[in-house]
Amino acid sequence: MTARKILISEIHMPPVDLKQGALINISKDRLVFEWLKSWIEDGLNRNLFYTGDIIPAKAELAKYHNVSTGTIQNAVRYAEDIGYFRSRQCVGTMIADKSQTDFDEKAISKKDAAVYFLKKYIIEHKLKKGSKLPSARELAIEADTSQNTIRLALEILVSEKIINHNNANSPKSTKTLNLDYDEIKISRDGASLKSENLSKRLYLKIKHYIAENYKINDKIMPNEDFAKLFNVSVRTINDAMKRLNKEKIVKSLRGQYGTRYINEPERLARQKEGGEKSKFMSAPKGQKEIKNSYSYSWQRVLDQIKKYIITNHEAGDRLPSMKSLAMTLDVSTNTIRRAVKELSKQGILFCQRGKTGGIFIIEVPPKEDAFTWLALNPKFLVQ
Repeated sequence: MTARKILISEIHMPPVDLKQGALINISKDRLVFEWLKSWIEDGLNRNLFYTGDIIPAKAELAKYHNVSTGTIQNAVRYAEDIGYFRSRQCVGTMIADKSQTDFDEKAISKKDAAVYFLKKYIIEHKLKKGSKLPSARELAIEADTSQNTIRLALEILVSEKIINHNNANSPKSTKTLNLDYDEIKISRDGASLKSENLSKRLYLKIKHYIAENYKINDKIMPNEDFAKLFNVSVRTINDAMKRLNKEKIVKSLRGQYGTRYINEPERLARQKEGGEKSKFMSAPKGQKEIKNSYSYSWQRVLDQIKKYIITNHEAGDRLPSMKSLAMTLDVSTNTIRRAVKELSKQGILFCQRGKTGGIFIIEVPPKEDAFTWLALNPKFLVQ
């Protein structure tokens, strides 16, 4: 059956009761999550809609429940973690078929991992009843996850009566322990035994897939296509890609540049292994292009300008105009302008306006900044 968008007027359940939520000290996003879960299960059972159908826009749901769009986003993310939804960029949030969810992949959602972390944190720090927990921001940094994920996990602990959430709807809410640390039990079965969340586990699969299917400097497919390939949300792929970028396995740039496979650690390891041999051989064909092709145009031009300065000028000299440099290097004036701006920040150039203005060289960059290979004629080598 063809997927369709569910209209807000088709919703058959009343909105959440915010007053009741305040009485039992449950946050709004938790209330909306419980409502979403009941709405989806009831609607599927009564054939009011089907898996693959697109739910109303978050702004419409926010207006329906009289809450903020952020509250709806948190609730939808929570439901997405346990398999009720899947998100598709430029399409919307679709109802997922939970029976098709791969338990091995979904059992350890970010929320589950955060709940496990919080319980372990309380036990390891031997916190007593009445102790205050650190802020969501501090806990998120400690757990290496987002503040929203920590907030959702805290709500789980509230529902399990492990902590009290005072002033749940206030930005300055506090979390105090309702139990002593030795009364808290960590489940020894299922997802709680696993230490990595979905994005971290998926990161390994993506890393292996890229290594198997791409060569260094290849432009890899968009995150949306990875989401379809691994049947996860684009948000989950984004999290995994952030880690790959941090480890310099890939390089993501805006616009037409996309994401490229660079595998910088492996390249540096090979370069180190080559050691002294690299001093006696010229650069491999295409080496320069491989090193720089995943950079923005202005970054590549920046190195060219450095070489131009080293070869043709001294400190105090005035460079040709940006237009002349653009013609010399066969790039746009805007690209030159961006490169010159960066070189000014580095203290190499100084730009001055007016009749006596121009681009002046303050300091000639070191040669190693522009030339990375030492090429020697083999006839000079000691036999």
